[in-house]
Amino acid sequence: MAFSIFGIFAVLLEVIRPWLPLIVIVLAINVAVTAWLLASRGRSWTSGGRPALLGGAVIGVLAFFLAPWITSARFSDLSGLLDWLSILGGSIAAALVAAVLLWPLTTALFGKTSHS
Repeated sequence: MAFSIFGIFAVLLEVIRPWLPLIVIVLAINVAVTAWLLASRGRSWTSGGRPALLGGAVIGVLAFFLAPWITSARFSDLSGLLDWLSILGGSIAAALVAAVLLWPLTTALFGKTSHS
């Protein structure tokens, strides 16, 4: 079986297609909050990092355990190293994306103002 980058992107597009409206809404909110934070310059970005990393870690663990269910599989169906590495890699990617997306929101919620 031959793999190509376009084939991989085609499969990924079909997987995320039902979630595309939600993804666009989340990204729009994230961009708006980031723009607001950059324009106000009143919050410290470093103080929002720890809650964002914690949230990303929680989402990564959830992604690890929910990934087989989302694909209509069970952990007993994972037979080889490639299966396990795919689940692990996907959950790490989900954790990183979640942390990056959560960082502006946690900065807006928990960030210390530079005036204090």
